[in-house]
Amino acid sequence: MEREKYISLVAQLRQVALARALALLGDHAAAEDVADEVLLRLWERHDGLHDDPEKVSRLASVMARNLSLNHLRHRRRHPIMRIFHRKQNDEDDAFNIPDLPAPRTPQQDVEDQETGHIVRCAMAQLPYNWRRVVEMREYEKMSFAEIARVLGTTESSCRGLMSKARARLVQLITQTS
Repeated sequence: MEREKYISLVAQLRQVALARALALLGDHAAAEDVADEVLLRLWERHDGLHDDPEKVSRLASVMARNLSLNHLRHRRRHPIMRIFHRKQNDEDDAFNIPDLPAPRTPQQDVEDQETGHIVRCAMAQLPYNWRRVVEMREYEKMSFAEIARVLGTTESSCRGLMSKARARLVQLITQTS
């Protein structure tokens, strides 16, 4: 496929990939990542693509489905990552921690212990202020206004620290998993 023709199809291909990924993942941010990956992979091989836009669109849909399934498999292998996915309509930056049932098998007990160990190790690697903000917000259930008063800073600063801490925790946990 010629470069100009591919470029003219990018918006349509993105919509196809995004719709397919969103249907499978239910998470807009993850679906955006999948759509971007599809477009990148298609661009890398645009010279070898068929000239028929319908065939390229179907290929984008299949690629989005496969990448989405890979994403779901990865999420299932790393259940700790579910903690860091935000609620869709949450006004504050609280984690979306699902209510988990009590462990039913010894394997689940071991997995819970390993998860706790991974989180504790990651938390220990955070700078002091970041760790304090996460602890006060998630364990002590304090509002950002209360945290700001304790730390002697602004709510906005606390939200920024929380955002940085969350990103760093995800990075640390992904490295150890």
